Amino acid sequence: MGGLLAIPLLIGGTLVPLALGALALLAGKALIVSKLALVLASIIGLKKLVSGGGDHGHEVVQVAGGHGSSGWARSSHDLAYAAYKPSST
Repeated sequence: MGGLLAIPLLIGGTLVPLALGALALLAGKALIVSKLALVLASIIGLKKLVSGGGDHGHEVVQVAGGHGSSGWARSSHDLAYAAYKPSST
């Protein structure tokens, strides 16, 4: 009877190395993908460094903001608080 109780432990004991092997395979795959990304980023960086072509800088355009008010903000504020304060008009 004790042998039947040990069977799940034996099966579990054989599945643990399988799970660890799958985890190691996944980690190895991630390592390969990260190395590939590093190589591609290095190639792109070297291409940009070596090309040294014309000026590809960014242009910053500064636009003056409008400071005038169309009156919407003031009227919505008055409408929102009309019940809480006496009318000043």
